[in-house]
Amino acid sequence: MNNRKEDAGFDDDIARKTEYLKTLLGPPLDLEPSKVSISFPYWGGDGVKFLWNQVSLPGGKFETLGIGAKKDEVDFWLSDVQKTLGKNSVVLGEITRTESFADAVDLVWDTAAAALPNTPENVKKITEAYQASQRYIAAHGAPAWAMQNPPLSNGDFVEALVKGIDQLPKDEKKLETFGLGDWLTSTKEALGRLGSAPADLATKGLLALGRKSTHQKASRFLGDVFVYLNNRGNVGAPGPIVQTILKAFEDAEKAKKEGDDKLVIVGHSLGGVITYDILSYFAPHLKVDYLATIGSQIGLFEEMSLYSRPLPAGMPTDPLKDRVAANPNVGKWLNVFDTNDVFSFSAAGIYKNVTDYKYDTGYGGLGAHGGYFARPSFYKRLQARLLA
Repeated sequence: MNNRKEDAGFDDDIARKTEYLKTLLGPPLDLEPSKVSISFPYWGGDGVKFLWNQVSLPGGKFETLGIGAKKDEVDFWLSDVQKTLGKNSVVLGEITRTESFADAVDLVWDTAAAALPNTPENVKKITEAYQASQRYIAAHGAPAWAMQNPPLSNGDFVEALVKGIDQLPKDEKKLETFGLGDWLTSTKEALGRLGSAPADLATKGLLALGRKSTHQKASRFLGDVFVYLNNRGNVGAPGPIVQTILKAFEDAEKAKKEGDDKLVIVGHSLGGVITYDILSYFAPHLKVDYLATIGSQIGLFEEMSLYSRPLPAGMPTDPLKDRVAANPNVGKWLNVFDTNDVFSFSAAGIYKNVTDYKYDTGYGGLGAHGGYFARPSFYKRLQARLLA
């Protein structure tokens, strides 16, 4: 949401999304990872600018949850997972028995993604481990060690999973190294805290830190909305944000080749709104194979009649039945929201050609709004729904 190049961790976040999109989402869509071209059109420079650097926020200067506050971020993650699952103690073995082994394994690597510094090396290791674990699940289903009662500790669960992966045939494992290094130790420690005492978020300092970060992001989000609506222009003279994103779409269309022959657009938050505005008004000629809008406000903007493409006169005459006609230039469209994400909205009640899906990021507040893309399991579920 409203990311800026000057934000801490901006480049690492782009690198993580690129790796996950190429390796976890690309192959199931018949795209060759080594050939896939992925772009992130940047329009932040044309977004809102605060003349007094947001001193209007209560409390004056504020801290942000950046790279230097990784322990605080992990505490927020662990606490939100516990709240999402409705348990103060989250045990992987119990999740296996009550939900599924696949859900428990997803939580292992989602926790790794939250607990480890977001470096290219860690992202690569998590991606490899996640892919290997999916092959292990396909080969063995839910193994006896994961189903035993009383359940293994979370740390022992991870060790058993790693041991099982290491026993896969070499051509199935496809891992250069997969030992219990520092990165996996950090994951086990975080999972251990998840399975014992609740994450300690009771301190006033941490709660204040979360409030300040939320206030900053929310104000920038609202500012970007106002700036976009005021400056988006029209078909004959599109505004700077529309120009930037439309050019990226057209460049991606021109760059299609064997092994990378589909135009897939993933629009997050306001990016989904801008994408829909472009496809329905500025560039209805642009053919999109797959459209995924994540944590977006597309339906809300339609309800407020804020798109450049006007609705037919009198639409809707019956809000319980009337739906906006499908965009002929959009192939498969799915819309993902998290009920913890206050900036995400459903769309299927308004449009004919979209399917809504709920996804629990495991985060609360505005952490949920940006948390979709941090979890390896999100990409697995996304590709499964795109292909359904």
